[in-house]
Amino acid sequence: MRPRGSSIAATAALLAALFGASVAVAATGESARGGGVQLSLPAGWSKVAPARADGTDDPRTLLVIGTDGVQPTETDCLVSSYRVPSDGAVVVVIGWRDEVGGASFHPLGAMKLQRGTFKCFAGRGAFGRVVRRERDFQVNVMVGDRADVATVEAAFDAARSIAPVARS
Repeated sequence: MRPRGSSIAATAALLAALFGASVAVAATGESARGGGVQLSLPAGWSKVAPARADGTDDPRTLLVIGTDGVQPTETDCLVSSYRVPSDGAVVVVIGWRDEVGGASFHPLGAMKLQRGTFKCFAGRGAFGRVVRRERDFQVNVMVGDRADVATVEAAFDAARSIAPVARS
């Protein structure tokens, strides 16, 4: 029989190792930038070309990142203009030129996946609104029906990482 103290220490060491490994897998240290914002780029994800790039729209798509296989498609919908693989996910950031209000009603920390969130997307989706540098942004997450927990968590982590950057 092991002494109680060494069992607790072994459990703590195991938990620390598992936590460290999960952080190392999720974080690449890279980011994607566009339209004055940036998102952390999960391992295996890449920047995706916006479906529409009309600079006169307000709001407009500023930045899109996704898993392998995410592609822009032709629809009348601003946010859900992307094909999302059944095991994949996409994060779409739209923004307004000025602050329009309402961000406090949809905090990023309260995002929860639900069906029917987006008009042109049958899968699960979530969104949050934030104000950065006196501009409103809506951060949207869409995931395929077979996306695993790690993919969903990576999508939410990326969405919550939104930060303003100087436009180049």
